[in-house]
Amino acid sequence: MKQDSGLRKLTLQGALVEAAFWFAFCTYIAFMVTTLIDNGWTSSQATAAMTAMSAISLIMQPFMGYISDNYFTEKKLSRLLMLCAAVSMALMPLSLWSGSYALVLLNMIGFNVTGGQIAGLLDSWVVGLKNENPRMNYGVLRGTGSLTYALSSQFMGTVTVYLGHGTRLLIGGGFMLLAFIASYFLKGCKPVEKKESTPQLSGKEAMQLVFSSKPYIVLMIVSFCLLLGSNSMTTLLQLCIQDFGGTTALVGTASAICALSEVPCMFLMAYVISRVGEPKLMAFCSLFYVIRMAATAAAGSSTVLICIQLLQGITYAVLMPASMSYLSRIVDERVRSMAVTTYTAVTSSVSSILGNFITTLLLSAGFTARSALIVFAAFALVGLVVAVYGLIRKIWL
Repeated sequence: MKQDSGLRKLTLQGALVEAAFWFAFCTYIAFMVTTLIDNGWTSSQATAAMTAMSAISLIMQPFMGYISDNYFTEKKLSRLLMLCAAVSMALMPLSLWSGSYALVLLNMIGFNVTGGQIAGLLDSWVVGLKNENPRMNYGVLRGTGSLTYALSSQFMGTVTVYLGHGTRLLIGGGFMLLAFIASYFLKGCKPVEKKESTPQLSGKEAMQLVFSSKPYIVLMIVSFCLLLGSNSMTTLLQLCIQDFGGTTALVGTASAICALSEVPCMFLMAYVISRVGEPKLMAFCSLFYVIRMAATAAAGSSTVLICIQLLQGITYAVLMPASMSYLSRIVDERVRSMAVTTYTAVTSSVSSILGNFITTLLLSAGFTARSALIVFAAFALVGLVVAVYGLIRKIWL
């Protein structure tokens, strides 16, 4: 009973950190393109700035992982970045008010280097805690984050309409500070014991150790193929809704529905993983990623389009808990943070950069937003093939 009580307390503390962080993160990221355009940036300038931020994350995420593995724990580094991100969010209204593109861009870089790296470190933190507490449910923590992201998406959109972008960013900074406070109470991972005779791994050696695992490589390829389309869908879905005559409010509703649909599945994923196993779940969500993108492309109205996004609950909401659970089983503890943050960098940053690039090429070539989704459905199909191949050849552990 005492052990169960400790696990519930740990889960609650972790859920509070995730909830506050993802609420704050949404207030900045989900509305940044709109923020820039409303302050005089062109659509192409705003898109270019966001792509540049993704490129910075690609470099920073493995770097932060290496720092965490060798110098600071995930807890210490995450808390430092949360505090810096809160300051960055609080200063953004002043940057916008100044009218200086350089100051705004500098602020965006500051947030990306700090707040943009927290999600990967939180995942690494949870993976470490799960190694110490195998019954810990990652889905409950991440599902709580999805719930608050959905609430932030709906609520902060209304705040922006009536009170402006500056007020929204200040509220977001307050929630980031709340995440910083809540993270104080969540226990840190036990540091990996290193023998005195064992020299510290260099960055190159650590990266080689990460990619020496075939199961890790298979997980990376499958996740990359799926999230390439998933990240691109964020942009394409907005364009599809506009093609049907939908408003910005409808776009916000679609985003909220996606996030809300993740919650029940994520809460149940620990039980499902224990019964089915991560490899089969990766193949399962790959199949439904293909179905989701193809169905979105074939939708005949905005209502049908939005209803199809309920499949987020059996695509992304399966992919994330399953991949984190799998990483907790296969990664070498010496490079835990680097393995998780590298996974995040490739599946999030690289897929976002490449996805935006492919989307731009397709739209420039005359593809509609819905027809472009067929291309990304093909990438998801590649992910499905690799996942099934891994099962047949027993590459998955």
